[in-house]
Amino acid sequence: MADYRRPISTGKELSQPVTSTPRVRLSCELCRQRKVKCDKLNPCTNCQRFGATCVPVERARLPRGRSGRVTGKNASGHDTGLKERVDRLEELLRELTEHDDGTIAAQVSSSSSGRSDPAPANTQADKYEPGTENSLWANILKEIHDIRSTKSYGTINEGRTSSNDAMKFRELLATPRELGSSMATREPNVTVQVEKNLVQVFLEKVDPAFKILHAPSLKVFLLDGKSYLDYEPGHMAPAALASSIRFAAACSITEDESKNLLGCNKGWLVTRYQQESEAALAKADFMTSNDLAILQAFVLFLLASRSQDSSRRVWTMLSMALRIAQAILLHLPELPFPVRPFERELRRRLWTHIGLLDIQCSLERASEPMMQAKWVDSNPPSNVNDCDISFGMDGPVQEAGGFTDMTFAMMTLKAQSTVRLLNFSDFIDKTVSCVNKRQQLVIEFQETASKLLQNSQPDKIPFHWYTRQVAEIISASLQLIVLRPLQRNTNFVPPRVRGDRLLQIAVDVLKKSKTVRNDPRGQPWRWCEFMFVPWHSLAVAIAELCVCEDHSLIESFWGPVREAYENMGDLIADSRSGMIWKPMEKIMAQAEAKRNELLAAPDAIPYSMHFPGAAAPLQAPVCSQASMQPSAGDVIPSTGTYAEAAPLVALPETVELGSWPSVWDAVDFGCPVATNEMSWLNYENFIEDVYGTMDYTLLAH
Repeated sequence: MADYRRPISTGKELSQPVTSTPRVRLSCELCRQRKVKCDKLNPCTNCQRFGATCVPVERARLPRGRSGRVTGKNASGHDTGLKERVDRLEELLRELTEHDDGTIAAQVSSSSSGRSDPAPANTQADKYEPGTENSLWANILKEIHDIRSTKSYGTINEGRTSSNDAMKFRELLATPRELGSSMATREPNVTVQVEKNLVQVFLEKVDPAFKILHAPSLKVFLLDGKSYLDYEPGHMAPAALASSIRFAAACSITEDESKNLLGCNKGWLVTRYQQESEAALAKADFMTSNDLAILQAFVLFLLASRSQDSSRRVWTMLSMALRIAQAILLHLPELPFPVRPFERELRRRLWTHIGLLDIQCSLERASEPMMQAKWVDSNPPSNVNDCDISFGMDGPVQEAGGFTDMTFAMMTLKAQSTVRLLNFSDFIDKTVSCVNKRQQLVIEFQETASKLLQNSQPDKIPFHWYTRQVAEIISASLQLIVLRPLQRNTNFVPPRVRGDRLLQIAVDVLKKSKTVRNDPRGQPWRWCEFMFVPWHSLAVAIAELCVCEDHSLIESFWGPVREAYENMGDLIADSRSGMIWKPMEKIMAQAEAKRNELLAAPDAIPYSMHFPGAAAPLQAPVCSQASMQPSAGDVIPSTGTYAEAAPLVALPETVELGSWPSVWDAVDFGCPVATNEMSWLNYENFIEDVYGTMDYTLLAH
């Protein structure tokens, strides 16, 4: 998509003298920015189609024939230095041939293998001093460096400048290559059928859970071999998109699937398409391109890369995707230029999933999300099937009922909006601190998810089952976030939770996550489990276990907690060396110490003395219901007015699926926890350790 912001005219061009030199019409600015063919009319056909102002580009015709040649006077001074250096190089090569030194020949071979990068050659030349045994080779390298630095050498490569400028950013995309590119020599070439199989894998495993593309258009392009939408054959944008699709597909399969379905090693396949995607994105100059398909390719590349790399590379590069999206105005509900209904829908899908990656990265790193909640809420995609939209459609997109291709995306859209409002930091948004209103946000998510899951068939369709499980995990996780926030906030004191309900719902999240991971119905989407790592639920569960005094109870919950702790270390950001896992190890050590203490004590204190029921209230300060009322500053636009008292709500139900798991009936909204409540203090200390580790990491680097 073109950038319609034009340079402001200064009027100086009007004062330029008019010359009689013939002018040549070039591609207009819009076509040049979109990288499409321009018919050079005034206005051109493309600009007329998009309703944009056509800005012609002209230049004086370059001289031809004798008049266009460099004069002898200018050429003599231009070529003399180059000729002298070439003569000197030939002389050095003759000396090298006569010298016949095996050591030098080996150095020549070694240097030739790495000559694509001039920096090492220059460094090597600087190391050798005249008079040493390698002075001959040093002189040759110096002459080559001098020739490269001449003006004529730069002139020869002038036509490649833009390509080289784009390629130098390739390392920004590179993730660690454990397998190395040398594997390509040990594996067979990828056939056309293998690439088609990868496309089928993408449509089955990646597209349903990360719906940013239009599947029918992809099938026509990648399976039938036809042009993609209205792009010309060989265009860089569809090529980059195809590479990212294959890369994402390669990342989504298991080692056995790779060998059985594709006949090759997964590690090699991932490395190959990672490098191919990097090269295609760099060639397309993705940082400055206004093409929607190129941004789609980049976002898919980030998604696939995160599934293989838990470092902060993707977290860092996601900011580029957001800025590119803002540059092409994806965040605006109403655009200042006309777009097709089909393109508008794809723009909204892409913007929504950039938001999903944003909130996922912020959650796994306990950091600030970049996008505001209103940015996502004000520009949602439509809940439709792909078959309901097409490239040539004229009318508006009509919403579909029941479970659609976009149901999972719409459910996660509501979830990410809720998390942004529950996140305590006001760096981006004014967030919600009143517990009653925080509860209402979760109930609104449950209501939205219930409507979206109507007419779903979890017993018959695996992806419907997977969507339902993820919705329940999100619902329970949001309840935990209401009571145990993700951010530090000294002014927040949560209400007390009676009994072991908080521990139960935290462990339920861990159990359900294990079910999704191991159940065959969820196997196709196991590759994206990094999107929903329940580290927060694990931390809440461990904090509760640290203060549990009932041996039988702690043993009943210990197995799921310990198993989740062992498995989650490799999924979390930066794995076991990250800023979240170090505090997790610390609090887990406290829980293990408590368990060992109970094992050694035959007369353990009854459980009810620490987790009291309704008949045994906590020793907490008496407080009135009014103390927990929302303040005027806590009212959230677009969410309505909340009830002042803790709402006695009937939790929404999904048709034929029962009610949502809930912690609310065990929450005393009218009374906060005691200031010395150990389970809350343990969790607070954990969050403090997380941010302390993050601050130390930043200072150390």
